[in-house]
Amino acid sequence: MSDARHFEQRVAAVVFAAERAVARAEPPSPDAAPAPPAIDVPGPRATALARRLGLDPAALDFLWTVVARAVEPRVGAHLRALYGSDARGGVSVGQHAHIAGLDADTTRAVLAVIDPRHPLRRHGLIAPLADDGDDVATRWTAPPRVWQYLRGEDAPDAGVAELGGRVEVPAQPRLSDEQVVARTKLASWLAATPSPTVILEGALGAGRRTAVALATSRPVIAIDFARVPTRLAVAAVTALKREALLADAVPVLANLDELTGRLQPGDEIALAIAAALDAHDGPLVITTSTPGLETHAAQRSVVRARWPIPDIATRRLLWADAVPTLPAADLDVVAMRYRFGAGGVAGAARSAAHHARERAAAEPGFKDVVAGVQDNIAERLGELARRVEVRQSWSELVLSPDILDDVKALIGRVRHAHHVLEDWGFKRKLARGTGVAGLFSGPPGTGKTMVAGLIARELELELFQVDLSRIVSKWVGETEKQLAKVFDAAEAGHALLLFDEADALFAKRSPDVKSAVDRYANLEVNYLLQRVESFGGVVILTTNLDTSIDPALRRRLAGHVVFASPDSDERERLWKEMLATGAPVADGIDVEALSDEFSEMTGANIRNSVLAAAFLAAEEGTIIGQGHLRRAARGEYRAMGRVLGKDHGNRNRTES
Repeated sequence: MSDARHFEQRVAAVVFAAERAVARAEPPSPDAAPAPPAIDVPGPRATALARRLGLDPAALDFLWTVVARAVEPRVGAHLRALYGSDARGGVSVGQHAHIAGLDADTTRAVLAVIDPRHPLRRHGLIAPLADDGDDVATRWTAPPRVWQYLRGEDAPDAGVAELGGRVEVPAQPRLSDEQVVARTKLASWLAATPSPTVILEGALGAGRRTAVALATSRPVIAIDFARVPTRLAVAAVTALKREALLADAVPVLANLDELTGRLQPGDEIALAIAAALDAHDGPLVITTSTPGLETHAAQRSVVRARWPIPDIATRRLLWADAVPTLPAADLDVVAMRYRFGAGGVAGAARSAAHHARERAAAEPGFKDVVAGVQDNIAERLGELARRVEVRQSWSELVLSPDILDDVKALIGRVRHAHHVLEDWGFKRKLARGTGVAGLFSGPPGTGKTMVAGLIARELELELFQVDLSRIVSKWVGETEKQLAKVFDAAEAGHALLLFDEADALFAKRSPDVKSAVDRYANLEVNYLLQRVESFGGVVILTTNLDTSIDPALRRRLAGHVVFASPDSDERERLWKEMLATGAPVADGIDVEALSDEFSEMTGANIRNSVLAAAFLAAEEGTIIGQGHLRRAARGEYRAMGRVLGKDHGNRNRTES
């Protein structure tokens, strides 16, 4: 008998039982409906579910009554006729016993479902209504996915599908040698009895969920907990476990660290999730980008593995599969540039297809792929860092030749890293990372941030400026977690990370630890130093106080560029450059005089002065003159804390 036919018969049987219960309370009617035929062949799914959960016939019959109440309006009508307002939604054990005509012993057997450890409750197949307690009068309901499953439908729970769903197995898996070893280990753990909790560590987009699908012959169902609101976390875990049970699948709690990072130690939600994990019987996988994630589940053993990023050759194959129309030369570039695994490549390819459709292109091109990568990296970084659009050009930069040489040396180190490290073999001599870290120090307004943007533009990198206010946390360990997310995303997406005012994070460690605050501050700096050293991308740190930077950072730097205040000639060039916008400017502007009079100005101060002068001229309805520039520069000097003589003011009034 098909599941759908069996479902119809079981529901009809419950309807008939309810009708008979109503009839027993009323005079007999000659028009009473005949009894449905006896159900002598169980449905395949109901049988499999009962066997898997160890359900006795009494518990299975109660499940059918709860399901029938959820899907058949006539059952609800009959219950309301019998019990009035007590029949609003759901059905109780007492009501089930009444309409089914159960004896006392069978009723007591059904009452076992009240125990939270009963399989029907433990796996979320039935649930009490929110306003009921746990007794014979408790009203129970069944989630839609349960009766859809019993009816023979295979579509996963809508909430689970929206937050992840079934993980597809690639038709042609692409794994590096290191990943093949990790998959073999993973497969043995998933097949073990009793089943452990497998914690699979690795970077976002590395293909961790795909790895699970490749390591087992069973279906794999996942929920991405980065997308689950905290208040719905326990319900999401319950739904995932239920879906895994019904589909006989391996559940994956993807990015669980994104959820636990929002919780504090001992939080009720964290404890409830741990209890739900303990109650799961089969294999279970948790993916995380945070090493050492704790599940706090006491009853299950835990094993850990790391899923690596594939090598360049494997990444090229992944990109070729995802964007088959991309030319070979472009495939070489994206494979080398973006440290994505299967998940990251798939996500970027989907975004690239959207960008291609926006410009009415048949297939994604290289620029579409780059835009798709940018979309995915920005999503990973969230509010921790913001993408900076670089609008300046090298022609606008005013630096001394020596400083410019230092900047070019840093660019050359990034541009030729693959050639020197890979082709010439120097990578074997490096202890850890192959990235480039540069420190820009000097007074405010000397162009440190601007140069970082120009470097990113020159190297075709995305520039992300880290928001330290969102990174630094008062909770122990949270700052490190946030930084790990930023570094991992930037490394994968070929982005340049900019830490402005880096001394706030990279301050000297205290040799004299007198409090827990000192100890944790030192731990944060230790983590940062290690992460900068292992980073595979480009990171620029800027500071106005390089003496406050921890000395251990200096040996990890690819370059330290010291930005000095501009000299007289450089200040003149800065005044000229800022005035060269096409705005109406008076003839004969004496930039040499401005440079000499306001000798302590940096590029940022000159920019502010010229902009203020432009607004002064606009307010007065005239072109920008020498007097406007002097008046604006005087205001900027006051803002800088500098004092000017009275003759400056007299000259300003005369020349305006």
